[in-house]
Amino acid sequence: MKAYRVRLARSQYGHPEPRIEVKFARGTSFRRIHAALHLLAAAVELATPEAEGWIAQMVAASADDAGWVYLELLHATDDEAQRGLSVLQRLTAEQYDGARA
Repeated sequence: MKAYRVRLARSQYGHPEPRIEVKFARGTSFRRIHAALHLLAAAVELATPEAEGWIAQMVAASADDAGWVYLELLHATDDEAQRGLSVLQRLTAEQYDGARA
């Protein structure tokens, strides 16, 4: 991973979508990007409190040497989005300090 950014985006339907956008070194193979995003999505799932109903999803874009892990929220409320964003921020601070863009 070269750099990452945690932000609150919007889904194609306009719902809040907490996400971790990841940039990889130029020329990183799709297999490595895909595997790294799977590991990140698993870490997000493990960091999610049991009471939350969202799930972690991922998108790999090999042409851009990038991808993202996002939360598919159960209720898509602003409160749920903020709780999800907090989980993503805490996780990335613990695991990826130093790679942030």
